[in-house]
Amino acid sequence: MSTNKTFCEECRKDVEYLTEVAELKGKLKGAEYKYIGKRAICTECGSEVYVAEIEDENLKALYDAYYKEK
Repeated sequence: MSTNKTFCEECRKDVEYLTEVAELKGKLKGAEYKYIGKRAICTECGSEVYVAEIEDENLKALYDAYYKEK
């Protein structure tokens, strides 16, 4: 796990977050796919926070899952 900072909408301030690996689901071209991705979790309130780099990685993993099935 790595520690960085981002804005938390629940806390309404910049907070540190932890990344965790999780099985995620995403829809692509009308079908749902499961893939291994990452989540960013606020260390203060425990809610999921948005981190652009993590979302980019997750989108790539979703497309990889799509192409693997096709």
